[in-house]
Amino acid sequence: MPKLLLKPEGATDPVEVEISRAGVGVHAFRQVRVGGAEGRQLEVEVERTGTGSGWLRHEGRVVPFHVARSGDEVQVWVRGRTWLFDLVRRTAQRASEGVAGGGSADLTAPMPGTILKINASAGAEFAAHEPLIVLESMKMELTLSAPQAGRVGEVLCTEGELVEMGEILVRLGPLE
Repeated sequence: MPKLLLKPEGATDPVEVEISRAGVGVHAFRQVRVGGAEGRQLEVEVERTGTGSGWLRHEGRVVPFHVARSGDEVQVWVRGRTWLFDLVRRTAQRASEGVAGGGSADLTAPMPGTILKINASAGAEFAAHEPLIVLESMKMELTLSAPQAGRVGEVLCTEGELVEMGEILVRLGPLE
């Protein structure tokens, strides 16, 4: 779920905005939460008409929008007003290089997707770069593996499960 920080004009603190997909296709719905967990939730239908533009439908109103992105800054123009957002990067944590050296690590989802295949089970040993999880995201298959040999501590996902970016899929441990 993308997380953005809205920087309203004249405000000292940014406002957290989270967006999640609630449908598929050209007329996909988005759940938009403004102001964190206790904030206001909106359901918005998005129709894209071109690169960076389209129509938003909310509570019977239809308004055009235009989006421009430069690095982690996103500008959204809606009804004559430009809203400035900063993209909050939730980087997926890769399994640390310390797995074989005695530390423990987690294998996390590098992006949102669906678990297609699990090649790991608790207690099983694995070689460096051995495929542990196959994830499907945006119609692409992504094979996830640990950088070094180790042992699976715990598998925290199931085949067919939808996972979010950064979600822990497998707990890894050292070879004993």
